This record gives sequence, structure tokens and C-alpha cells, in this order.
Amino acid sequence: MRKLVLILALFLTGVSFAFAAKETPEQKKANEIKGDPENYIFGVGFGEDPEEAYNAALHDMVRKISINVKADTHIESTDRLNADGTTTTEEQFKSVIDSYTTPAALEDVQVIAIGDAPDFERFVYMPKANVEKMHKRRRNNVADLARSGIRARDKGKVDDALRHLYRSYVLLQSLPAPSEVIENVDGEPRVLANWLPEAMRDIVNKVTFGVASVKQDEDDPENGGKTVELNVRYDGKPATTCTFKYGTASGYSSLITARDGLAMIELSPNVPMNPLKLYVEYLFKNENHANAELKPLLDSFKGAGLVQNQYLLNDSKKELKADKKEAKAFQEQVAAGAHEGILEMNREEVSPYVGLMEKIIWAINNKKYDEVKDICTPEGWMMFERLMKYGKVRILGKATRDTYEFYPYRDEVMCRSVPMSFTFSKGRQFTEDVTFTFNQDRKLVSLGFGLGSIARNDIFAKEGAAWTDDKKMVLVNFLENYRTAFALGMQDYIESIFDDDAVIIVGHVTKKLEKVPGAEGFGLAEKEHVVYTQKTKKEYMDQLRRCFASQEFINLRFSDTDVERSGVGGETYALQLKQDYVSQTYGDQGYLFLFVDFNDPEKPLIHIRTWQPERNPDLTPNLPPDHPRAGIFSPASF
Repeated sequence: MRKLVLILALFLTGVSFAFAAKETPEQKKANEIKGDPENYIFGVGFGEDPEEAYNAALHDMVRKISINVKADTHIESTDRLNADGTTTTEEQFKSVIDSYTTPAALEDVQVIAIGDAPDFERFVYMPKANVEKMHKRRRNNVADLARSGIRARDKGKVDDALRHLYRSYVLLQSLPAPSEVIENVDGEPRVLANWLPEAMRDIVNKVTFGVASVKQDEDDPENGGKTVELNVRYDGKPATTCTFKYGTASGYSSLITARDGLAMIELSPNVPMNPLKLYVEYLFKNENHANAELKPLLDSFKGAGLVQNQYLLNDSKKELKADKKEAKAFQEQVAAGAHEGILEMNREEVSPYVGLMEKIIWAINNKKYDEVKDICTPEGWMMFERLMKYGKVRILGKATRDTYEFYPYRDEVMCRSVPMSFTFSKGRQFTEDVTFTFNQDRKLVSLGFGLGSIARNDIFAKEGAAWTDDKKMVLVNFLENYRTAFALGMQDYIESIFDDDAVIIVGHVTKKLEKVPGAEGFGLAEKEHVVYTQKTKKEYMDQLRRCFASQEFINLRFSDTDVERSGVGGETYALQLKQDYVSQTYGDQGYLFLFVDFNDPEKPLIHIRTWQPERNPDLTPNLPPDHPRAGIFSPASF
């Protein structure tokens, strides 16, 4: 019997040695990682096909990451509160986990294929230090969003300020011990968990609305609709930009964006005006998808009670009426928008153009657009027609000969800036300053959407012998034409301003239906990715053509405008801009960099165009994080 046992033991030992000898390199690598749990997180999965095995392995690893995140973030502690004051729910916890396991977060997952048909086995792993890298990167993003909010606040950009500060606060909730995070923001160290909501409340409390006019809707005279012109101020001054909505019995209106203190709202006959409640927007839920990593947090975060943002224009006992002081202030702001801080033309010089502007304004107000065809060049008429189709068009305030201001621009004359509102079928509304340009034959040759007072002043404030008024106007005109070309779908113009060999790096938030791990196994969900690709000019233009054909509207807004003259290539300039892109079905925010050759001012050429969704400190290691150019592409990047 002992002999039989000994023989059996020797046989099993031989089998064991045989199996060990057959260990594949893939199995060896997987076993080494399994034996180093201090440095790696891994998952093992099996399935009837490679995809099923991979998904099972990913689910196993995500489960382990979740355990680590839960331990690190102290998710059950009482300092983790929802905005309405309640303690964190399981849904909130799940959103934190989801935010750490999006494709955007899991960037360095490696896969080892071990077993093949009929029993597939997959091994996935990532360095454990990656979770700490996520924490560090998120903390940097929290601070960057907060600083961006302050820069926007200081420029009167209420909507940008609130958007950035709110997103900073939400992202903060996913960090370990958020109540202990301290950053230098707004000039001194701040406990962000306390300071961020206080800063948002301070901004909202300084927003005021004044009723400049209440008029019968000219497009709906029989049913009793109204239009209301508003002065929108921040800290006593016209708000550079401010997005708001009004409350109705059935919910809220679409978002309305005021520009340089001017806004208009359109009230249907069934909207009660006693009282009329306005709400300053800070959630911007329609833009949650712009950041794939933030989206799970923003979707579940209970932020509606974080700031008291309701403003009553009147009470239930008072009819909504215009105020004479507000009406005067509104008209003064309309006139102020035309002043650029550079040399204007005298009245004798511009007298012929005043009559042209009066004819254009009359045609727009009375919707008799063909009346201006005879004072337009073919290109000017094309742009005018497209502008009139850019949503429902209304002119704000009273455009009179006293409000027109004209500026010489090379051989042309520019009339700046006529405030207009544009409303679209999906409800989104924008306020824009529109500029009209005439040639020496007194024909309208082009029109454009202005940059806004802050962006213009960023350029006009440049000092030094190299910064002549003419060069400033070249830059402003280029950026305004760029905005206008995207809004009006001017493909030929966009194609003309890109060099044939331009470096075009396109970033886009894309959606893809994927299998995702969950508590009950796997399901299907839309995952979002920021995809960077370098495109040829032809590829980029083909993409734009498809975009223009599928969208009712596109609206670009620029902020944090920074322009520097390059040291090479003569009249070449680096333009760094914070860009908000909004269309019917898509929106994103990020940083646009353009390197432009203006040696021929009539034919500017873009040599480099890049877009990035957030700042990347690795791009500018020598700049402090609060520097305006920190983490943004520049000529030195190429």
C-alpha cells in the first residue's frame, strides 16, 4: 500500500512539473503581476469569446478599484454632503465609482490573452499608482476650474464663472477628504469645500435684472404674446455674459444668454407675468457630456439647491412694467456697445452710411429683406440672407442715427455694433453684436458677430509701437469673421483661411455604445471619449461640411483671449482662446490655439489649429498653475 501511495505521489509530482514546464510567457507575466498586489490592480475573466472574457476581467478589476476608491474617499463620512444638505446616497457613491472607471480615467489598462478557444481567458491590469495619479490630476482640475471661474468673474462673465465654479465643486466631491483640500485661489489659500459655494452665491447675489421695455409681440399681435427687454447687471455693471431662464406653470423656458448687459425674453400668451421669476443658470446640464470623466458626477449630483438663484421681476399683485430709468440705461448700453476705444470717423464722413444702416434696420424690423439687396454686393447679400435665417431675428433697443458708430478699416467702413437676439426652434437663444461693413461704393460687403466687449478690449488694450490701431482691427476682424463663418456655415471662407499644409489637431467628444460592467453584470451604455486626431485640410473641411449640414445652429464664444506677436515670420500671431462651442446636438468647452500669418491682412492664413478640453500642465512645466497660459498649446509646442 505504501508503495502504491509513493508511486501515486511521484506521478502527481511529475504532472505538476509537466504543467509548470508548459507555463506560457503570458501566464508567467500574469502570475508575476498577481504576486505583486502592492503595485498592481488586476482582473481575471473567462468567456465563450474574447470580448466576453475581456469584459469579465474588466469587471473584476473595476470591482477592486471600487474597493480602493471607497477606502480612499471616505465616502460614508458626514463631511460628504449633497448640495441640499442630505448625506451622500448610494446613487452618489455609484457616480463617484463610475467617474473613476470611465474610459477617460482608465487610460493605461493592459490586456494579456491567456486561454483561447474554446475557453477564452483574459487578464487585465494597471499600475496601482494610477489611482493616485487620478486623484492628483483631479485635484489639479478642481483648482484649474476654480481659477477659471475667478478669471471669468473678474471679467463679468457670470455664466462662465458659475459653470466653472460649480464643476469644480462637483469634481471636488470625488477626491479623498474633500473638506481638507486647500488651494490658492482668488489671492489666498481657500478651503474649497466651503469657499466654492460661497463664491457662487456671492456672484448670483450681485446679479440684477431691470425691465427696460414690455412690448406686444409683433409676430403674434392677436394672441397676446409679449417681448421683454432686460438690463442684466453684475455688481452694478453690464454683465459681459449671463445665462438665465424664466419659470412657467409647466416648467422652465429654454436658456437665454445676455451679452454686454442686454437681453430679451419672449413670453407666450399662456405664460403668467404676475409674478415673473428668473433663474440665473449655473447647472448647465445640457453640457454635462462635454467632460466624459465628470459626466457621471454631474448627472447624479443634487446641485439644484446649492445656490438661491431666483429673482422676481415683480410680485403677484403688480403688473410687469418697464421702468423709465431702465429704458434709458438700456438705450445707453446699446450705444455704448458701438464704441471700440479707437479712432472713430466724424459725422460728415459717415453721413452716407447712416442712411444705409437705417435702410437695413428698417428691413430687418419689417422683415422685408429684399429691400436691401440693391445695396449689397453678391457676397454681402449671401451673408445677409444667411443671417436672417440664423434663427428668429430681433433687434434690441432702438437703433437710431445717434447709436451708429463707424470706423475706417483699410478701404472699408465698419458700423459697430447692432445688438440682436437670435432664437431657434429648439428654444436656445443668443444675444449678439452684429457689425456691418461697407465698401467705397457704399455697398454692404460683409457682416459679422462681434467678439464682445471684454474680448475686444483684451486686444485694444495692447500697448507698444507694434500694436497700431490697424493691426488691432486686423486681429479683431479675423476673430469675428471666424465666429461668423461657423455660425453661418461659410465653408469657402473657412477653407480659404487654412494653409494647405496646416497642422490641424481636432478634439471631439464622441459617443460609442459599449458593454459596461455593473452591479448585476454587463449592460449597454453610451460611453464618451475625447478623441484627438491630426487631420489634413481636406479631411477637416469634409468634417465641417457634414457638421454644417446636420445642425440648425452653431455658436462659438471666446473668452480668456490672449494674443501675442510671434518672434518669427513677420506679422505672425499666436492666439490662445477659451472656446465654448454650442450647436443643436452637441456642445463642448476647451482651449483653442491658432497660429496665424497676417503678412497679407486681406488673406490671413492659419498654420496651426489645436483644441484641448482642459489645461495640460506638462505643456508648460515652467509656468505656475494660475498663469493664464498655463497648460495651453503655444508655438513652442511645435
